[in-house]
Amino acid sequence: MVSKVLYRPFEETDFDTIAMILQAQWHTGDNQEVYNFLEACDDLAYCLSGSTFSQVALVDDVPRGIVLARAGERDPAWVRRWARASDDFMTQMRSVNKKALDRYLEFIAATVKITDRLIKEGGVDPASEITLLAVDETARGLGIGSVLLDAARSELSAQGCSQAYLSTDTTCDWKFYEARGMKRVARYSASWEERRLLPREMYLYRMTISD
Repeated sequence: MVSKVLYRPFEETDFDTIAMILQAQWHTGDNQEVYNFLEACDDLAYCLSGSTFSQVALVDDVPRGIVLARAGERDPAWVRRWARASDDFMTQMRSVNKKALDRYLEFIAATVKITDRLIKEGGVDPASEITLLAVDETARGLGIGSVLLDAARSELSAQGCSQAYLSTDTTCDWKFYEARGMKRVARYSASWEERRLLPREMYLYRMTISD
């Protein structure tokens, strides 16, 4: 049976389904699934708060992929909406497992610090970014990731961006970005001590949008 694939901007009714995609891929560290889901929800809310563009892939009317990007001025009301959601998820996470939340916050702080360093080393424009790209494992092989990435590229081009950066690491399919012409411009290798918290390596890629 051939699946029907449609693309449209993010809608709030997509939130839980997309959060579950993020949970399955990156938020599996705790033995309580309710905590893992809340952590994924916070991750998604944070990415939404920092984005100006969204595109969701619907496979047979169910969200199965998303891309978020940032270029230009963000809507303050949009930022506040998702910042409040993040605060609410953090409160819930604290009530479920404070120790896991503390580790998550430590991970965020370390990741932000390293990403800032990679942005400087890579010489990229910090104002334009592919904030998130995620495709559900059940929808792999349909070309969804490429279509979503192209949609973000078109939006960034329309906003006058000549390039954008993307942060990723060894927990992600980083070869996908190289296969689509993105160039790795910076890398960070975690020490043995840092690996209790961080992935083995973190990367910064540059997408060239126009010369």
